[in-house]
Amino acid sequence: MKISTGSYTNEILKNIRVETNDPEADLVTFTLKAQVVEILKVTPRLVNFGKIPQNDTSVREIVCENKGEGPVRILSIEAKPPTLLSLREQEPFVLNPGQSRKIAVKLSSGSSEGYVHGYVRFTTDLEFLPEKVVRVRADVKKQQDTGQ
Repeated sequence: MKISTGSYTNEILKNIRVETNDPEADLVTFTLKAQVVEILKVTPRLVNFGKIPQNDTSVREIVCENKGEGPVRILSIEAKPPTLLSLREQEPFVLNPGQSRKIAVKLSSGSSEGYVHGYVRFTTDLEFLPEKVVRVRADVKKQQDTGQ
């Protein structure tokens, strides 16, 4: 049995039911318990800019933290789409165990109304975690007239 731990951050409990031909134990249940440890913790997992006026900008922070026992290299950081999102820092860096770094994400709302979506992708040197993706969203509202 194989379980992907990609979306889990703490404890996983899975029950496995096996039907047997034993009349005294026709159904046997095994419980699988696992503790998922994030080597590279990125928070928040979703950056929600909330309601933002048209043609405005706003900045939020993403924090990357090395929870592992060895260094983690962030090989690249990219924000998509570039018409919506930009990063103040895009250079590769190394996080030693226990280190963290803040990454500023700037959203430029543009002139269209409605919900906008994007993401920030961190590419790492970890074989089992080649990338970490943080989703970004905002609700662009019509600019209020300030006329008299």
